[in-house]
Amino acid sequence: MASITFPLNTDPRPRPEELQLYKILSQLLAPSSNYLNFLQNYQDCGEAIRAAISRPSIRTEDAVWHVLIPNILQLKVFYEYSLQIENAFPRALLFLSNIPDTVTTLETFEATTKRICDILHFVSLFDELKVNNSNIQNEFSYYRRALQKSRMAGEKQGLPSLVLDAGVANAMSMFYAQPTPMLKMLVDCCRKPFKGISQEKTVELFATIAAGCYHAVLRKEVQGEMVEYALRVLVMCIILYDHLDNNESGAFAKSSRIDIKSYIRLIQGNAQEPLSTNLWNAVRYSTVHLNDESTPASLKDFVNDLR
Repeated sequence: MASITFPLNTDPRPRPEELQLYKILSQLLAPSSNYLNFLQNYQDCGEAIRAAISRPSIRTEDAVWHVLIPNILQLKVFYEYSLQIENAFPRALLFLSNIPDTVTTLETFEATTKRICDILHFVSLFDELKVNNSNIQNEFSYYRRALQKSRMAGEKQGLPSLVLDAGVANAMSMFYAQPTPMLKMLVDCCRKPFKGISQEKTVELFATIAAGCYHAVLRKEVQGEMVEYALRVLVMCIILYDHLDNNESGAFAKSSRIDIKSYIRLIQGNAQEPLSTNLWNAVRYSTVHLNDESTPASLKDFVNDLR
């Protein structure tokens, strides 16, 4: 496990070489806390939808659109935000791939490294909130059914037809159908060929960031809410490594740069409930190689039997 130190508590001052990219990433992340706050306080439309279904009328349908349309518009903002991350994230990885020694790279360009960690932290929180809120998918499905019904009836007016065009609605439907849509976006964008960066280098970056987060918590270089921050980034790196590594068992292979047992023990010892269970479940259900035949049985039992 690589010994690496980079600051998680602060926003390091960017070096001249990374200043332009740092500004782009900082601008990208600026609205992220507001987006998470909206999801955390999501006002579902379930009652209005049930009334419209059980007692269909102009009044109940108008009541649905009054509360549903603002949610649909905000979900559109989230989807568009994922496209912005999809565009920026590989550029950040490419920048950090220019120096052969990954540890030196991350410690030299601390500002860009921190922004990558910020993105991973946001994705972890966003997807956790989404997983725990089935209303998002239910409401979007209701919206799409109503839109289709409106089109089949040849209606040219009404709020549903004015919010999203068919192409955007289809893309959003695929996005929100994913249990963890932001993670799926990151995996997909990291898998795409990107000139100047190999997949091997990408997984090495994630493994090294994971090691940095591990050591930051282990050595008590982070305190309070930053412990949760470091653990979330650590788990995101485990998951991305597992999806992207070409080894037969990904993060769970004997040759893996990810020390699963040490990382899980760190989470057990430093995360309170429900965070501990949420992070454990993320490793269990968002990785792809844990239950492969090639994964050592002892490692499967260790991860799957945690209580």
